[in-house]
Amino acid sequence: MKKKQRLQRSDQLWLIAVAVLVLLQFWWLPGDPGRPDDTYSNTIEGKRGFFETMKGLSDAGLMPSVRRESRVLVPNENCTLVILGPDLYPNEYEQRELADFVMRGGSLVFAPNWASPDCSIPRLSIRTTHGFAGEECLVTTSAAPSSPSAAKPPLTAESEAPSQSTGPTEATPSTNPASTTPATNRQPNESNGETINKVVRRANQISPGTSPAAPEDVDLEDVDSFDDVWDITTSSQLVEGSVKWRTRATLETSSTKPTVLVKSSLNRPQVASWNYGNGRVLLSASSDVFSNRAMLDESQAELAVRLVQFAHQNHEDDAPTTPIIISEFLNASDSYRGTNVLLGPSLRSGTLQLLTIALLAGWFGFHRFGPAKRDTSTQRRSLTESATAIGNLFFRTRSGSEAVRSYLEYFKSQLLRVFGNGIRIESTHAISLRTGFKEDEIKKRVNDAILLSSTGSTTASQAAAAIRDLSEILGKLSGATEANS
Repeated sequence: MKKKQRLQRSDQLWLIAVAVLVLLQFWWLPGDPGRPDDTYSNTIEGKRGFFETMKGLSDAGLMPSVRRESRVLVPNENCTLVILGPDLYPNEYEQRELADFVMRGGSLVFAPNWASPDCSIPRLSIRTTHGFAGEECLVTTSAAPSSPSAAKPPLTAESEAPSQSTGPTEATPSTNPASTTPATNRQPNESNGETINKVVRRANQISPGTSPAAPEDVDLEDVDSFDDVWDITTSSQLVEGSVKWRTRATLETSSTKPTVLVKSSLNRPQVASWNYGNGRVLLSASSDVFSNRAMLDESQAELAVRLVQFAHQNHEDDAPTTPIIISEFLNASDSYRGTNVLLGPSLRSGTLQLLTIALLAGWFGFHRFGPAKRDTSTQRRSLTESATAIGNLFFRTRSGSEAVRSYLEYFKSQLLRVFGNGIRIESTHAISLRTGFKEDEIKKRVNDAILLSSTGSTTASQAAAAIRDLSEILGKLSGATEANS
């Protein structure tokens, strides 16, 4: 009775496990948003549009080489390194790598993750905090439009007037003479007569089938799930007029004397840059300006390109040959992506179905259906085991004479079957002629076997020697008969 209860309890546990897996097909907790924001993503917060725009500018000869890098955080070459909205922030060792890279003369463009904008890299004086204070008149929280075509938030009189000055908002350090150049003089390849905003349009025309900046490639139905997104109006020394800006964070620049590149209408910095050793750091409080959403707006796309261009100017004479590398190391980590790929939205259903099948297979193997079947097969000993057992019995009882007597009977029956009454065991002369053995040798072997068969205490070795002697004679007789036939 207890065994039956245990079986019923185990069946209930199996059934509950299968029911949970079936339920997870329709409801998943905690779930995976499955919305990567890297330069491979076509989502509204992805950065593929920015990469394709930069790649188009590079292919058009208006910017240096642009490429991705996912194998290492810091390349082994002097470059402008761009890290946008990483899934994982750099640890202490990676922060030291970044600091050494900038100290040696590299340029770093960094923007925090959109979902978790709190970031601190003390070695480079990078610090962003979640929240945006002091702009109540410009803020739209959960009602912020999710697409560039939506209505703009109400502006103050100060923000409605376009910026009349394109110069820097703060004193530019004397160590960076390029930063004092007016924005109109920073346009690449000015001899071609193209401004950055025209180049952005041209870059989108280079590969219209693959450019994620095209509206048909971007998921505009993607709605922001955050209720603390601020849409503000900013001005910059890098572009003319005001630029729409979406942010969830604030810069903390008290530890440095930066050059503010993008500020709100109330002089709240959103992008700042400062020198570090021989290199330059450019920090943006928001990664939205580099997103696919921003690439749909010409002024935001121009500003994103200008920011990277400003950081790249730190290389001075080597700028045309120094590459711009967009790092995907903190997004493409195998330990981060590999553990979640089977539970992602695209493969989750198949994974749960495979687990359900495996669980049912385990239940079928564990559960016994019907009464137990009795084993009716009988064990049979092989010929070798039987001979070994008989030999051991003869050895222990010293009764080898029985074996010799049995073989003598077999020897006689074989002679009678092959030669009839013409040759018997006593016919040593006839046997000698047919086997090639000497007649005395045959007589001795036969007499020794007859003697051992009548002795009461014959050892196993004596019986084996006698049987071997008789089997050699019988073998010769059989061979001679087959040759004559």
